[in-house]
Amino acid sequence: MPNIAPELLVRDVLAAPSPDAIRLEAEVRDLEAWMTAPDAWDAPDASERMARYGELQAALGEARSRSSVGNDPILSDLGVYEELLEQKFGALSGGEKSKVLLARALANAKEKDLLLLDEPTNHMDLATIEWIESCLMDLDASIVLASHDKFLLDNIAEKVLEVDRRKVFEYVGNYSDYRTQRDAIARAVEARKRRNFDEVKRQLAIIEDLKSRKRYTQVRSRKKEIARREAETAPTAPTASKAFRLVFGAAPKSGRSVLRVDGVSKRHSGRLLFDHVSFEIEKGDKIGLIGPNGCGKTTLLEILVGRQQPDAGSVDVSQTTKIGYFSQHHATMAFERTVYDEMRSIRDPPPPEDWVRGLLGRFWFRGDDVFKKVGQLSGGERARLSLAKFIAREHNLLVLDEPTNHLDIESQEIVSSALKEYPGSVLVVSHNRSFLNEIVNKIGVIAHREVAVFQGSFEDAWTAAKLGEFLGEKGLPRYRVLRVVRDWERGVSFQKGETIQLTGVETQAFRRLLRWAEGEGRIEQVAAR
Repeated sequence: MPNIAPELLVRDVLAAPSPDAIRLEAEVRDLEAWMTAPDAWDAPDASERMARYGELQAALGEARSRSSVGNDPILSDLGVYEELLEQKFGALSGGEKSKVLLARALANAKEKDLLLLDEPTNHMDLATIEWIESCLMDLDASIVLASHDKFLLDNIAEKVLEVDRRKVFEYVGNYSDYRTQRDAIARAVEARKRRNFDEVKRQLAIIEDLKSRKRYTQVRSRKKEIARREAETAPTAPTASKAFRLVFGAAPKSGRSVLRVDGVSKRHSGRLLFDHVSFEIEKGDKIGLIGPNGCGKTTLLEILVGRQQPDAGSVDVSQTTKIGYFSQHHATMAFERTVYDEMRSIRDPPPPEDWVRGLLGRFWFRGDDVFKKVGQLSGGERARLSLAKFIAREHNLLVLDEPTNHLDIESQEIVSSALKEYPGSVLVVSHNRSFLNEIVNKIGVIAHREVAVFQGSFEDAWTAAKLGEFLGEKGLPRYRVLRVVRDWERGVSFQKGETIQLTGVETQAFRRLLRWAEGEGRIEQVAAR
């Protein structure tokens, strides 16, 4: 996150001058300082400097006009609402800060040659991620992108740079191409190491024979050959991945119906999140739950596991169902405990020391690392510790909220592989498209305060016509405005109490804005006329 004064208003952050404007302003100031010198006009290049001054003024005016993001349609696409502009930057959530900074970067990128982005899809929902991906693909600028999103890297990247052991390794192609090439190089390096090892053994046997015959000149020559061979085995490719081991235990047997939701409704802070929700999780189901930010996905999970109560309706959990819940915020961990004590807290009486250390070691917590305070851990370390606690218990229904947050791609693959092989049922909230595509056989969608479940992998369900109908404009609905909604694309604000009636000719950007506004509780769907 860049160093932005927390008291600065979001409007001012978006209107801040671009790097181009800052550079041009500095050059203008230098020329204006030169003009005030008594002998300025005696300089042989005075005419050229004045001509340059005129060029700079024109370029600076253009750069300043491009710098202002305050009315850019990008704000609608990223879900930056009008009231946010008057808030202090330091008061925003992590997701809101990411959206503001990304809006500024993308708006200023239109005339740039190079765009640098660090995890631009973090905290974004699926629709916004796909918009960001489409936007980046349409840019003419070169892009350097750090991301843990495999789908994004496969669709965007034409070259992959890997930083390892203070070196940068370059691969041509997208992320999948990089993995193929990296694996091939690793196999070639390992084969060469084996050949060199066998040759060194042969040379050492020869040296011993030469020593017994006192042929020391030949001994020195053979030793030089061994040194050359050993130098060849020095690392010339990225190091092998250091992956933790994740295997879920055998799930206790469950009945056909694992959990049934019947007519569940829930309000939060006076806003209706969902209404009359009904669905069933059956044995062997692996369901991915998706929906826009703010639509109530985490609230629904907490109702299912008993952490919150619904306002209406019921959740019927089978007597044979044992639920395991993984929270994205790792709220069940005590930050003042050590890693070791946190792991021992999963059972009463606590498990033996060798068992605890063995399990923690599988998740890279070794030696003195187990005595770190939980509050001192990084986001990735907390995610690994939370996973370690999670798999140590026996469940036959896993309910997971963003389990791959803070994990690198190879760690994400370990989690997805373990869930794919897990014999029980799974309900997972995630915005990670590749992760969902690898593990789920159904997709649950929250939209219009309803939940619908669709068969198939993420890609199959996400592109299905029925899901599109559910997300979209069933019968060209009307929406009642509950809080102001700004359409930056057209420069129009919809005020509280107004009605928005779809006509069928709206742009995709406007429809995405309505889905976001509905998820945020800014509009609600009403019966079509």
